[in-house]
Amino acid sequence: MAADEHPLLKPALGRLNGKVAIVTGANSGIGRATARLFAREGARVVCCDIQEATEPRVDKLIEGDGGKALFARCDVTKQDDWDRAVAAALENFGALDIVFNNAGGGIRKLIHEHTDDEWNFILNLNLNGIFRSARAVMPHFLKMGRGNIVNTASTFGLLASEKYPAYCATKAAIVNLTREMALDYGPKGIRVNCVCPGSVETARFRGVPPKATGEFTEEQRARMAAANKALLRMARPEEIAYGVLFLASDESSFVTGHALVIDGGQTIDA
Repeated sequence: MAADEHPLLKPALGRLNGKVAIVTGANSGIGRATARLFAREGARVVCCDIQEATEPRVDKLIEGDGGKALFARCDVTKQDDWDRAVAAALENFGALDIVFNNAGGGIRKLIHEHTDDEWNFILNLNLNGIFRSARAVMPHFLKMGRGNIVNTASTFGLLASEKYPAYCATKAAIVNLTREMALDYGPKGIRVNCVCPGSVETARFRGVPPKATGEFTEEQRARMAAANKALLRMARPEEIAYGVLFLASDESSFVTGHALVIDGGQTIDA
């Protein structure tokens, strides 16, 4: 029997019983662990991703756990895809309560080396994806008088990282956009928060789809682990997922506009 790819997932406590969630970037990394955790905690999950290469596909993995999920191929930069994802949640599960805007990416280059296409791609993916998400989900949330949005920012939205200008700029923007949305929609019963992960041991670092980067050397991995300067290791995706779960659940009912740092101490003396 194959080893569980998310060994840190614990027995369920039913924290999302009766909820319906959309998770983007759901077929790999943090999104995959979070979609699975949400389902384990009782949510029905619309798993959105632009790629299906990782096997088993996340919805099949959830169903194998006894949960309920469906897969929606979704490019978060396209409004029509977002509208279809929301429609899929409502048509298949009859509700929508939580959106985890997790899809994102970056390009390592000096800013003067970026092409217009590269720069605009990262801005469109990381920042405009959340804008289009809000346009799709807010009418439903406003009609219900409640809703919950969690965005994936980064410690690189709080700190800088060399040769990562578009990524750092968009992740910083996500932190403040989260605060701004919390102000606008809090009186309507809608909470908006974000997580700021440090270095995470995701599939991309291990050189597998969707964006294989090749196997990291031990020296590179040690340097990334050392950046999380108190715990001296990279996070598991499940460890970020539990932070997302807290913000998505009623356990954080008085938390909004917050950037939850989950970084093993990376920013502890910044």
